[in-house]
Amino acid sequence: MFRKYPVYFFATILIVATSCSKTINVKHVKMDSALPKEDGVYYSLPKTVITVEIDISKTYKIKGQYSDYANKYLGLSTVITENSSSYSIDDIKLSDYSLPDPDQYYFAEIPNSSKKKNSILLQLSETGIISSINGFNKINSKSNSIISSDGTSEDISKPSAQSFLNSNIMASFDTTIEKIDMDTFILQKKIIKKIYVDKTIEQKAKEAADFVMKIKEDEFNLITGYSEVNYSRETIEYMYEQLKKQEAEYLNLFTGATVTHHFKLYYSYTPVADSKNKVSIPLFVFSTKDGITDTTNKNGENILLNIEKIDSGKVLEPFNDAKLHMKKKHHGFYYRIPEYAKVSVYYNNKTKAESEIIISQYGVVCELPAVNEIKASYYPNSGAIKTFSVNEKRHHFWHHNK
Repeated sequence: MFRKYPVYFFATILIVATSCSKTINVKHVKMDSALPKEDGVYYSLPKTVITVEIDISKTYKIKGQYSDYANKYLGLSTVITENSSSYSIDDIKLSDYSLPDPDQYYFAEIPNSSKKKNSILLQLSETGIISSINGFNKINSKSNSIISSDGTSEDISKPSAQSFLNSNIMASFDTTIEKIDMDTFILQKKIIKKIYVDKTIEQKAKEAADFVMKIKEDEFNLITGYSEVNYSRETIEYMYEQLKKQEAEYLNLFTGATVTHHFKLYYSYTPVADSKNKVSIPLFVFSTKDGITDTTNKNGENILLNIEKIDSGKVLEPFNDAKLHMKKKHHGFYYRIPEYAKVSVYYNNKTKAESEIIISQYGVVCELPAVNEIKASYYPNSGAIKTFSVNEKRHHFWHHNK
């Protein structure tokens, strides 16, 4: 009765209709709806939810340990002088997905009888959104798995830059002259005592700067062929690359480092069916200092979601409303004719993202003929009819009842 697919779940429901008239009756489920007198099944039409995806970067600027001596020992004037952080918006994307519309639930009522004459085959999504009548939609599912691993190893024989930060002491030699009186002469005996004292920040900076200059010298000797060893091109390139990495590591002690973290934020908004032709919704507040905050924050600028109806199906509304309110004994399955809307994200006096999105709840709700010998498939994201057919005999049946 139920089959579960890898990604999507569709419930196939076989409804046996025993009425000689071969008709069905579909009722709109409302809070004040009367209880159905017959058996049947519930289904829903979808509504559209708009998703805003924001790519955010947070950049940290970290002051170098020896930044105060960068100009003195290396002649560097442009360095990071204090720790700081800032935010930026890299990209904004618009997308949409569908959920069951709580205002568009229906009950397909099938008259009960003692003889089975006809059957109706419905296909519903896992959440109850109708997918097809008397037919199946093909489901093609693909799953992509990405397994990423990152492992690096380095074996550098030269000392690392961190060693200068961790090396806080140095050897200092204290010389004491002790005079010893002899009978005929004075002998001076020198006693040398080795003690340890803390290095100053400037001394460590000087050592690191000297090592930077030594690396630069090694780079020059390597590319000019000063070495007596005849290295291959690949070896020279690898050695030069390692030297540049080591140079950058030491220079960071003077210039400071910049580290950037990237992350994503998502915001969802469900358009209201009876909203105005153009709406503007504040999503959040953004500032370079605080990043993204709620709309109560005054220290930033609002990011707005603008939605403008295109109203291409507006001409259908009077005719369709009159048709839906006709007094009929039976109603067929309901479907939607959705509406396009221009959706954009506005920030800093500029449009950052823009797209035309089909919004189901902006469209009109229509109904199919109240007979069971039809085949129809739906677009699951919008509730619109994708395919529809009826056999020739049933067509004559409708014509005769007119």
